[in-house]
Amino acid sequence: MQTNLSVIRYRLLGSVEAHSGGRRVALGGPKRRTVLAALLLRPNTVVADDRLVDLVWGDDPPRSARPQLQVHIHELRKRLGPATIVRHSYGYQLLAAPGATDAEEFRRLVALARVHRSEGRRDEAARTLRSAMALWTGPALGGVTAPLEEKARPALEESRLYALEELYGVEVERGRGSSAVPELRTLCSEHPTRESLVALLMSALHSCGRTGEALEAYASLRDLFAREMGIAPGAQLQRLHLGLLSPEREEGPARRRPSVRPAELPHAVRGFVARDRELAVLDAGREGRASLFLVTGVAGVGKTALALHWGHTAREDFPDGQLYLDLRGSACGEAPTQPDDALRQLLRSLGADTRDLPADAPGLAKLFRSMTADRRLLILLDDAASAEQVVPLLPGGPDSTVLVTGRRDLPDLVALFGAVRIRLDVLSEESSVELFRFVAGDAGPASGPSAAPAIAGDCGGLPLALRMAAATMGAAGPPRPV
Repeated sequence: MQTNLSVIRYRLLGSVEAHSGGRRVALGGPKRRTVLAALLLRPNTVVADDRLVDLVWGDDPPRSARPQLQVHIHELRKRLGPATIVRHSYGYQLLAAPGATDAEEFRRLVALARVHRSEGRRDEAARTLRSAMALWTGPALGGVTAPLEEKARPALEESRLYALEELYGVEVERGRGSSAVPELRTLCSEHPTRESLVALLMSALHSCGRTGEALEAYASLRDLFAREMGIAPGAQLQRLHLGLLSPEREEGPARRRPSVRPAELPHAVRGFVARDRELAVLDAGREGRASLFLVTGVAGVGKTALALHWGHTAREDFPDGQLYLDLRGSACGEAPTQPDDALRQLLRSLGADTRDLPADAPGLAKLFRSMTADRRLLILLDDAASAEQVVPLLPGGPDSTVLVTGRRDLPDLVALFGAVRIRLDVLSEESSVELFRFVAGDAGPASGPSAAPAIAGDCGGLPLALRMAAATMGAAGPPRPV
């Protein structure tokens, strides 16, 4: 009997099936489906007996494996037609018309879509790719035995993922990234380490104005890689990340911001004296890659002056800029700066578009960590009230340095984040006199050899008090009690 091969169609992209003349053929159990699928994966090619036995039964086949194989072949011939499977000296060959399997049709459509895309016909490419994806009715090779599933399914599933990446890449190019975001999020959760999917998700989010979320996606992958494998994302994904961080990334003049390297440190006070030990600690910490310093002490002892003096001298070590934020931890009659407000200020300084900012503090903190992960910044958080206020403002990468000043010790920053604590004491008498005379000037009576030490002593070695006294008494007349 002559078999009409053109009327037989096979499915591998889901449950393994055969259809003849539009009617489904009853194939039998998993082993018979496995024999058929193993032959269909290499249509019109001879597959060796040993190979078929291995794919059906695995490493420990029964003694009757070859006779059983012959029985399965015989039954398939009965159902599909005697001419569909041909015996050769060392194996079997399944004869099939061109495009008889859904896997072949899938590959043809994907290749055609690539041509459409290369020619700029993105609408046709998207339609063709969706037609290709419609051929999938479930996980490939459904209903076969485990050995074939383990050896052949991964390659088929990889081709499916590749086609999905093509599809969503086309959708982003067509300006329809928003519709692709939900499906890309699902795929990223199923394949969390696949960088190409994360790149597409980032591009899709950015294309619809959700750049903050795109940066969060990168940060999540970077943290996962560091935690699980001790590596960083690949160069291509890093370039995409840096491109999103760049102010030049925005499309159109309405969204473009000037590229300004932040240099926000307030003016450093003149006449800075002493503090050699504390400056040495900051220098040594920077060379040893310490990234968090906590400068504490009583009011007026010079915490901010120390931080500003060191920050200005070390500014060349921070090529991506210096950020400054007054946290108002000891402001009289005012509440301390809230973390979400602080984060919005920092993000604006880094060039983030305010229309892209997340609404809540955790989202803002994630975006801030993403934007600082690959930068080398100096961040001065002045007058902190608590560790809870500071922690959300810590940058994402190891190359930035944070100086925190405050009247409280904030032990959690030391215990949990390894902050290097620097406790400032009052100035010595010698340094107090030196500071007083510098501010008062040589002409004033208060800078005389006997008056200056007395006034400096009355100021208790506090730099702020010394400066105020010198400013008001140095050149205004005879010394008065402090």
